[in-house]
Amino acid sequence: MTKKMIKKASRVMNAGGVIAFPTETVFGLGARIDRPEAVKKIFALKKRPRNKPLQILVANLEQARKLGKFDKKALAFAEENWPGPYTLVVKKTAKVIKVITGGRLTVGLRMPDHKVALELTKKAGPIAATSANVSGKKPFLTAAQVKKGLKGLDLVLNGRIRTGQASQVIDATKGFKILRP
Repeated sequence: MTKKMIKKASRVMNAGGVIAFPTETVFGLGARIDRPEAVKKIFALKKRPRNKPLQILVANLEQARKLGKFDKKALAFAEENWPGPYTLVVKKTAKVIKVITGGRLTVGLRMPDHKVALELTKKAGPIAATSANVSGKKPFLTAAQVKKGLKGLDLVLNGRIRTGQASQVIDATKGFKILRP
């Protein structure tokens, strides 16, 4: 993946676009967290219920701490396991818009361990994200599957995923509870 493609993807997201991109787990859909119309478009493209939250991909702990409230245990977990395939659910800050969280007071944050996804979060800022697929169906694992299965995306980046398994989701708001293994 070239710097030129990351730059193009960032421009598309800055303009309110929705893109698909590889992560270490599966292909993802993403938009800037401060573009509500683009975030709504993710729900429409996936046919995802609006009360089912998206996660936010971050480039570093500094970004994460502006979006979520970390207690000592959650912070230690993030420091030890990020970047990686772990979505940590914490209480959200006021910077996270309701459309991302489905109206919940919590947010799922993740720092991806994939060069493309990580570079995107560095260049475009935190990204509201979810797996690239129609809601309830298996996530797409290639750019070709994304292009065939989801119409209306503003850009699809090429690249390889590693595991083919969605990230583990851990609720850190009251102890540690695994929501999705």
